[in-house]
Amino acid sequence: MMQMAKGVPVATVAVNNATNAGLLAIRMLGVGDADLLARMNQYQEDTRDYVLTKAEKLRKDGWEAYLN
Repeated sequence: MMQMAKGVPVATVAVNNATNAGLLAIRMLGVGDADLLARMNQYQEDTRDYVLTKAEKLRKDGWEAYLN
């Protein structure tokens, strides 16, 4: 069994992780709705930026400072 990170649209989702199921549904609906697809793409870009910021903080400060 494999679990994808939050923000990755997948057909199989983990228990208590409705976000990925919702993203998959939006991607499917976005085939016929350009605005919906654009909004999803923006959400994914924002999520990517958030994750990269957290990763940089972890790299710079170390895991102990990150968790505090």
